Order: sequence, then structure tokens, then C-alpha cells
Amino acid sequence: MTDFADSRFAKRGTILLLIAASMWSLNGGLIKLLQSFGLGPTSIAAYRSLVAAVFLLPFALKRFKPVPEPVWTIATVLMFTGMCATFVLATTTTSAANAIILQYTAPAWVFALSPWIVRESATAKQCVAFGGSMLAVGLIFFAQYKTDLFGMSIGVLSGVVFGVQVVLFRRVRAVDPVVLAFLCCAGSGVLLLPFALIFEPFVYSSVVVGWLLLTGVVQFGLPYVIYATGVRHVSAQKAVLIIMLEPVLNPVWAYLFRGEVPHWSTMIGGAVILCCVGFLSVSGGRR
Repeated sequence: MTDFADSRFAKRGTILLLIAASMWSLNGGLIKLLQSFGLGPTSIAAYRSLVAAVFLLPFALKRFKPVPEPVWTIATVLMFTGMCATFVLATTTTSAANAIILQYTAPAWVFALSPWIVRESATAKQCVAFGGSMLAVGLIFFAQYKTDLFGMSIGVLSGVVFGVQVVLFRRVRAVDPVVLAFLCCAGSGVLLLPFALIFEPFVYSSVVVGWLLLTGVVQFGLPYVIYATGVRHVSAQKAVLIIMLEPVLNPVWAYLFRGEVPHWSTMIGGAVILCCVGFLSVSGGRR
């Protein structure tokens, strides 16, 4: 009876993670759409985070406890802010596929940075995966540096920042994931809002507000709640592999929303990067 119950919960957790990854994958298409309405990258990042924070607030209040390590939590919020800003900027200055694939080099950067940040040495398998990911990044840059150098450079920076954020998330793992998501969204929204108001005047219309609400809730806020619920019943390795659905679907949504077709080097390099991430997951790499 217990095995049946466990399998049922595992199946439910898998379905919830698939839903969360699918919702997160909407980011490229929605960012491109908001950009077409005249919103700048800082505005998109700021308002999206604020909407998500308002949505997450009631869920976070139910789970809230005193933060055990406030300094590390603040550092995590700052790094999350940098990740949001660089990813949205990359998506608005290069293809959505480039932005998400280069951000998904984050697991490789985690293993490269861990010896200095959390004193954890990389294994031979992790070094191989890191090397494969960097070769794939090199292919993408070599094929597109004449047209998308700035956007791709920001994309790589987004991956590095995301990698540091992952390491910091492990440092503050005592904080409830939904509470941490709320703090990160609220903090990034507040920190980015002044820059958005000063440098990118808000283009107001009911259509823009509607799409911002959809982006903040459906693409950014709600998936965190679904993920936090589903990941309790699924192994870490399986969870990572399921979440890899995000970079696979992201270019599809960008094509459907804006007709954007990924470059051939992005498709080949992206496949290599995702294979490296998958290899780390199934071979027992760190979460």
C-alpha cells in the first residue's frame, strides 16, 4: 500500500514539475511580446518581479519563519536581481533561444565556482560536463559573434550570475522555497524599479498591463508554488531533468509569439549543453 501511495505521489510530483517547467518556458515569448509594446528590459524585469511578489505574498505568509541567515539571504536576493536583469536584457538583445541556452550553462558554472564559494571540489565528470558546455558556448559565439555579440555576452553573464545564485540558494536552503521566491521577487522588483522609472518611462495601456499581469503571475509567480509542491515527491536528479523542458520549449514559444527562428549553432550548441546538464543529473552530480 505504501509503495502504491509513493508511486502515486511521485507521478503527481512529476506532472506538477512538467507544468512548472512549461510555464517558466513562456518567458522568452512573453518578454519579446512586451518588448514589442515598447517596454525596456529593466521595466519588464521590475514589473514582472513586483507582480510575482504580490501573487506570492499570501503563500509566503503561511510559510514564513524568521530568516536564519539574513546576510546570506540578502546576498541571494541581490544575485537574483542580477539574474533577472541580465536574462531579460539578453532576451531583448539577442534571440530568446540564445538567452535561455546561455543561461542554462549555470550548472556548469556552479561546478566551476563551487571550490571558491562553498569549498567543494569538482569531480572528473563535472569537469567533462563543464568542458563540453564551454565548447558549445564557443560554437554559438563563433557562428554569431558578428550579429549578436552584445546579447550573447550578456547571456553568458546571466548564466554565471545564475550559477552563483544557485550556490547561494544552497547556502540559504533552510529558508522555505516559496518564502525565498517571494523575497527574491520583491527585492528584485524594488531594486530595479527606480532604474525603470528613470531610464524607461512606462508605456501604459490596458493591453500592456494585462500582459504584465499574465507574465508576473502565470510565467513567474505561480510556477514557483507548483514547483515547491511537486519537488517534494521527486528525486533531485529527476527534477533537474524535468526542468530542462524549459529551454527546450522557450524557443518554441518565441517562434509562436514573434516568429523567431533559432540559429543553427544555437540548436546544436543548446543540445550539447542540455546533454551535459542531463549527464550531471543522472551521474549523481550535486543539486
